[in-house]
Amino acid sequence: MSAFIFKFRPLILGLSLSNALFAQESNAKIDYSAYLPQLHEFNRQLASSHPAASLLTKSGLETQRKMFSPDTRFKPSVTPFEKTVSIGTNKITLRIFKPDTVKAVILQIYGGGWCLGTAAFDDPLNHLKARTCQVAVVGVNYRLAPEFPFPACVEDCRLAAKWLIANAQAEFGTTNIFISGYSAGAHLAALTTLYIRDSLHAIGNVKGVTLEYGCFDLSGTPSFRQASDSTLVLTRKDLDEDMQLVFPGWSPEQLRNPQFSPLYANLSNLPPALFTVGTADFLLDDTYFMEARWRNAGNRTFLAVYPDCPHGFTLMPTLMAECANRTIREWIISNIERMSSTNTFK
Repeated sequence: MSAFIFKFRPLILGLSLSNALFAQESNAKIDYSAYLPQLHEFNRQLASSHPAASLLTKSGLETQRKMFSPDTRFKPSVTPFEKTVSIGTNKITLRIFKPDTVKAVILQIYGGGWCLGTAAFDDPLNHLKARTCQVAVVGVNYRLAPEFPFPACVEDCRLAAKWLIANAQAEFGTTNIFISGYSAGAHLAALTTLYIRDSLHAIGNVKGVTLEYGCFDLSGTPSFRQASDSTLVLTRKDLDEDMQLVFPGWSPEQLRNPQFSPLYANLSNLPPALFTVGTADFLLDDTYFMEARWRNAGNRTFLAVYPDCPHGFTLMPTLMAECANRTIREWIISNIERMSSTNTFK
């Protein structure tokens, strides 16, 4: 047997490498240099902006939450509506965009450090996804820390997923589901995907996952730990306050628990995933590490990395953000089209 393996070792290695390369797609060959002057000017404005109010004071937390208020000037052609659903004694409110044609449903989980944000804040992007991808978008209004200590937000996302798996056909006419999230929402989206696989045993219904600059190791990857007072969007002080507010007293070992840090979980038998991040993001390593583990577990991935983009860049008014959001929508559409020809991803 050993002689057989030795003789055909080059062929075996070649097949392994070709499979790995086949599974990996990226935007590495795209030239974004034309968009950099505008991005750099926007980054300079970010760098000169006033420091964020402290999350550890009541007034500071309220001030930061107001920044995530919905834009009342936005008038969508597809009007969102809210639906409160319950399973047992647990309830959650969902914010839904439902276009006339629905080919799939996106479970959308917003970001905000587990303590800020609302589903309505995502209305412009969710409306664009609903209209251009012909999908219903279900935003999860999960409970926020510190009023509702972590993992209340995880439990709410699981409740939304459980309801959607059970009711997608009746509510939207399809069982095809995508899970999507950014920042803390990407962390929750990854945990929700694992919950659908392990507890609901319905991972076959999930046709794709889009994860934008998520925090997948709560104990801190190298890029997270290297954040400084000059880091764009969230400084070292901001990050430390957020972790202190949401995870008070948690040890590094508790934070690395696969139940809460998906980077350490078993990632086999998962749907295709699109990972999006900027090179100026303090969570850059989280995306690199998570994509590699997702891919090495045998799943298809697309890694989209954007030069000089900071954390949260897909929410910003830059041409680079438009490119990234268009790539996300096109990836969703391509996976919907693939569903029309096959019911499985290999």
